[in-house]
Amino acid sequence: MKVIGVYRKCDFVTMAGTCFAITGIILASNIQPTYAVFCLMMAAMCDAFDGVVARRFKSLKEQEIYGVELDSLSDAISFGILPMMITISMTPNPNIITYIISVFFCLCGVIRLAYFNMLTTTKKGNGKEFIGLPITASAIIFPLVYFISYYFKFKYASIVFPLTLLITGLLFISPFKLKKPTGREKAALSIIGLLIIILWIIAKNFK
Repeated sequence: MKVIGVYRKCDFVTMAGTCFAITGIILASNIQPTYAVFCLMMAAMCDAFDGVVARRFKSLKEQEIYGVELDSLSDAISFGILPMMITISMTPNPNIITYIISVFFCLCGVIRLAYFNMLTTTKKGNGKEFIGLPITASAIIFPLVYFISYYFKFKYASIVFPLTLLITGLLFISPFKLKKPTGREKAALSIIGLLIIILWIIAKNFK
């Protein structure tokens, strides 16, 4: 049976990232933040490489538009909802302030994605710069905060994670300019992330 969609090979990489993100959300909702963080990092790797795959093949205009929409929706789940769920899972008995910050963060992420898409569609954006922090930065910020918190035995997690969520959300909608990473820089970050996952698993198994 044929399904709707206009697919390229890179779209399946994007959807793999979405699958990791949804799995991470399920894990976070079941208080498994470590595995949820790993899923966030894996989603980021997929996001880093879907563009690489896309550039290797020619695409029709409708395929490009479909890919942009698919990527944005995937990013909203991977780098918006998943970090929010990790924060809630790391905050025992979250209060109303945590929930308000969570909603604010996701809203800022959606605003950031919509603004980026508008710049791309109208061709007003600078291909070498981001305006505001890209939502994909969540995949660097939250694993880093998680591993630092692990070192301190999560003593201040209920404060640190909501605060990180708030600051990151504000950076999404702040109009500062940031140089876009190159393909090699994205690949290097992905490799570092993969090494962190491997080392963490080894450390946990031989502790």
